[in-house]
Amino acid sequence: MKHKFENAVSEQIYQYLINMILSLEMRPGDRIPEASIAQQFKISRTPIREALRDLAKDGIINTYPNRFSEVAVYDEDRVKEVGLIKICLDRMSVKLAAYYGSRAEYEKLCEYAEKCYKAAKKNDMLNRIKADSDYHWELCKIGKNRSLMQMEKSLLIQIEYLQAANYLQAEDADAQYACHMKIVEALKSGDVESGLNEITEPGLQFYNLKKLPAIFYQ
Repeated sequence: MKHKFENAVSEQIYQYLINMILSLEMRPGDRIPEASIAQQFKISRTPIREALRDLAKDGIINTYPNRFSEVAVYDEDRVKEVGLIKICLDRMSVKLAAYYGSRAEYEKLCEYAEKCYKAAKKNDMLNRIKADSDYHWELCKIGKNRSLMQMEKSLLIQIEYLQAANYLQAEDADAQYACHMKIVEALKSGDVESGLNEITEPGLQFYNLKKLPAIFYQ
């Protein structure tokens, strides 16, 4: 899901920085080396700063005008805050996908689950994270709710960032694949409750949440 930039170079720099951050070549707290990026791409700092502004809006870098930009560091409260919203959106996605989805759309989820699993087995962190993100984005799209898709899209890059920054806590590849596939099977069979359980439990563990507020289960 690319952002729309007036300058194609800004899009290129945005994607370059995203990949650097998600592959941990730039780690939480690291400063963004604007000068060396400008030299590497033989460009001015203007498109770099446009990309940085969008990354700041996405919540994965912090900018300090006329000083520097750095990769964001999320404290425990911020992680839980993001996690709570993400699980809420995931549960809504499952409910809507069960109501509106088709078998062909469910099969598309299987394709992303396979890509995620294969990348995990190759220890390809970047593509594993992106495939998992694509799985959840596809699940959201099946529900055909534009407002939900807008919220999901705005949050996904933060989830990708958290997965990269906390990769050592990543779910076992076999367990993740099984979870992805169980959600699909639950959707196919109309067992919404099982689908909700499967998408909720891994999130609680990853975001270090003991449980969801009771209202989430209504």
